[in-house]
Amino acid sequence: MRDLVQELVAHYADLRRQLTRDLRDPHYAADIAQSSFERVYAQATKPRGAACDDATGGIESPRALLFRVARNLCIDEARRRKVAQEWVGTHATLGTHLVAPSSEFILAQQRVLARVVDTMEKLPPRRREVFLLFRAYGHTRAEIAERLNITEMAVAKHLLRATIDCSRVFAELRAELIEPQHVHNHAGFDTALAEDFS
Repeated sequence: MRDLVQELVAHYADLRRQLTRDLRDPHYAADIAQSSFERVYAQATKPRGAACDDATGGIESPRALLFRVARNLCIDEARRRKVAQEWVGTHATLGTHLVAPSSEFILAQQRVLARVVDTMEKLPPRRREVFLLFRAYGHTRAEIAERLNITEMAVAKHLLRATIDCSRVFAELRAELIEPQHVHNHAGFDTALAEDFS
């Protein structure tokens, strides 16, 4: 294991330089490099069979794995940013045609957010993880299945169950809340969750 750590440390500076060049942000590059190092080390220290090479934790090329993990982290972050930008773009366009929301509307939205967070926290951990990877981070079902080492059918079932759980909450909230007219004219919260999982 010491050999693995030494090899990872030897390539850490190269990775950080490459990321700084690619990302043009030394602080962000340092964060990605550190996260990559931690993930590779965690992967290498996972308990495995006796056939594992103790010197490198069973990793054939620690440098290649370190750079690949960093690349995947950059892709994940780019997806997160894209989802956030699309959301802001969609909601900013809506907001340009409206007057400032009333305090009742803001309070209602805070209640919605609190209920959504509460619902997400009550989901079983694997279902919540699948749902967030799909909805918040934009991963495909195949990517989620590979990442969590489960079948695509299991991913689809988790997504369907999480969607049903969230839809119930939105239906309850819709019945409870007084929403401004512009909300009724646009797709509701639960329709954004509706998707064909077949």
